[in-house]
Amino acid sequence: MKIKLLFLFTFCLSISLSIHAQDENQKNADKELYKSAEELLKRVDKALKSGDLNEAEKLYNQSLKTYPITYGAYNLALKKMEIGDVRGANKLLDNLISSLINHPQVLIEHTTNIGGLIKLSYRASAEYIENVRSFKASTNFSRGDIRVAHSEYMKLIKNGFKGSMNLDSEKGLYVQTLQSCYFTDDVEGLKILKEVCEKAKFDRGIFETKIYVLLVEKKYDEVIGLLTNTLNSGGENFMLSKGLAKTLLPLAYYGKGDTENLAKSIEDIGRIQSVENISYYKSLLALSRKQYEIAIPLLTEAMKPLTVLWAKYPRPGKFRYYTKRAEAYVGIKDFVNARKDYEAALVYNPNYEPALDGLAKLESNQIVEIRKDKTGPEIKILEPTNTRGLKIVAAGKDVMIKGMASDPSGLKSVTINGLSIYVKEAGDFWGTVALVDGVNKFEIIAADLAGNLTKQTFEIEKASATVAVTPVAVTEKQGKNYAVFIASQSYDDSTIPSLENPIADAIKLKIILKNNYNFIEENIFNLFNPQRIDFKKKFLELREALQPEDNLVIFYAGHGIWVDKEKKGYWLLTDALRNDVNTWVPNKEVLDMIAELPARHTLLITDACFSGSVFKSRSIGADAP
Repeated sequence: MKIKLLFLFTFCLSISLSIHAQDENQKNADKELYKSAEELLKRVDKALKSGDLNEAEKLYNQSLKTYPITYGAYNLALKKMEIGDVRGANKLLDNLISSLINHPQVLIEHTTNIGGLIKLSYRASAEYIENVRSFKASTNFSRGDIRVAHSEYMKLIKNGFKGSMNLDSEKGLYVQTLQSCYFTDDVEGLKILKEVCEKAKFDRGIFETKIYVLLVEKKYDEVIGLLTNTLNSGGENFMLSKGLAKTLLPLAYYGKGDTENLAKSIEDIGRIQSVENISYYKSLLALSRKQYEIAIPLLTEAMKPLTVLWAKYPRPGKFRYYTKRAEAYVGIKDFVNARKDYEAALVYNPNYEPALDGLAKLESNQIVEIRKDKTGPEIKILEPTNTRGLKIVAAGKDVMIKGMASDPSGLKSVTINGLSIYVKEAGDFWGTVALVDGVNKFEIIAADLAGNLTKQTFEIEKASATVAVTPVAVTEKQGKNYAVFIASQSYDDSTIPSLENPIADAIKLKIILKNNYNFIEENIFNLFNPQRIDFKKKFLELREALQPEDNLVIFYAGHGIWVDKEKKGYWLLTDALRNDVNTWVPNKEVLDMIAELPARHTLLITDACFSGSVFKSRSIGADAP
């Protein structure tokens, strides 16, 4: 028996020693990998200090493949955020998170109590994943993508993150998350957020999340009761609780359909709420009263970007604003703009049922209107500015004719002297026509979808020789200069080679425009490493921001491809797939989106293979489909 016990003890000891030896071997191997990765990170810092961002990123990726060092991505991610490459920064942090997930424990440097010696020891990677997510959330909130900040914050709180709500960044994330959950009817998210507020003893958050949960659940009478009690009593256990109650009451009255009390509650808000929210509340009142033409500009004002400190962010729940404005357009039978706004809402939230339902109903509404419509489009000539006996003195042989043909049924076509010209769905049309010496007669015919026609004729006289013309003073509204820089550099599809200089090229042109051509930072949009959805959202933002007197420069640098058999060119944004043409952006789609922008002058510069390279060729190769 003793021999058996001795044998068992010896056997267990040998296994234990073997495992310990394996652990030590693994630790020694990890230490060597850690040191190699650390040396690469030192080179990353040098590259960053010298301004070579591409080299820094290459070295960092090598370091991460060697061994995940938790602090390695932060400086590089911040630099990318600084130049506007938000998606590139987030990709770095995501790669670090993925690597940490694949390493349940990682080596961490720490100082010992013995003479301040530096020692490497294993720690669970989970706590460092939380740190990276927290960093990602806070940096996106302060200078990146507010939607990413919200997403990361939700992941944190669902994993038991205990925020203190003492920092401005945490409170800012809380507000954005609260609004996003409310606008998307995310009851679960609101309840989890309420638990975080309870753990942090954040009284305002506890009260606010409770109200928003009830609003999403359509328990309007209960909300009205709670808020009225707050107003009539001494308030809640936090400052400005009565002011908060006043700002929430209109939402309950609107949901209930109580127009009279909705009007009173908006009037009672006074000056305690921001202009944007007042605009939204007033638009709800206008919709309730069927004052659709009043609601439209109010909703346009309400969806302007949210300003936090010095930065501007898309307003949470923008799809709701678009949907409400679409409903107002339907109310005045402007089905063209209603369709645009419903479609814009679905860009921001593809599954938003009110927008989907609105589009479906719009089809039937338009069919009814087409059947009833017996009136042709209304034509208004915008250029030349005077079409009655206008005399033009010009060295050129042609003239641009611009106008608007509006019709509730929708516009089908516009012709000038029988020739079709470019016409937008909303009714804007333009075309260049030849002039001969003497009197030129023109007939514009506009047709709507119901088959009704409207004709308008006018004459333009072109002098055969230059004559003296009395100058006419023209008062022209001064426009602003806008620019959008689109740079596709790092592609998700590994078969599409990433590029080195698109972002750098965009930044160089940006500096030139700022220093020499009166472009200011707040009117410049960076879209670095965008996906197609980012591209569409940015053009929607431009459509809301631009005025008819403004000027716009659009610069694209990245891969492009020309499909000869189709005679079509495409832009390849960073989520493009090499062998799937449906993931590419056609030139025609780009031009159609530009045509929707109300700028006076638009200059498009493309640095892609099909465009005639501005700086260098950026084709993905002849073997693409």
